[in-house]
Amino acid sequence: MKLADFLSTLQKDEKEVIYLCAKHMLQKRYDIQEEALEEHQIKEFFIDYNNYDKYLNDYANIIYKRYESSNDEIYEYLCTYFNENSDNRHLFEYRLKRVINQDPKKYLAIEDFEMRNAAISRLEKRVQIIEESNFFKKNSSLGKKEIDEIKNQINLVKKAVGVI
Repeated sequence: MKLADFLSTLQKDEKEVIYLCAKHMLQKRYDIQEEALEEHQIKEFFIDYNNYDKYLNDYANIIYKRYESSNDEIYEYLCTYFNENSDNRHLFEYRLKRVINQDPKKYLAIEDFEMRNAAISRLEKRVQIIEESNFFKKNSSLGKKEIDEIKNQINLVKKAVGVI
């Protein structure tokens, strides 16, 4: 299927923000007027959350201000369009990677009490989102070791700064 044809269908059938975001993402990677992909390749492109981080982040301000939407909403909508659950392996792996790349011990160097506690809370929230996801609940062995390790580090930092 030509990418231009896919986008034309999307433009007719879906919200403007969905069409614009899909077009923006595809333009970053493909020549949308000339290139064609199999339907399953188009679907795989849009259900891989890393592509939203890679190809849509520079468009986030427009999405938020003009359409009062977000990358996450666009992702959920396009997953629904392709009959995929948005709470999937791609999103789980993206979130897990962001969490395990954090080093809670660095928060010890933050001198401002409120800023340090806010940073710890944000990381705890990210971990909580992963743990509450249906994908993680069904596949708890995936990433469990990493999640437990980061939770232990968070608890150690909280004890060290007197939050617990």
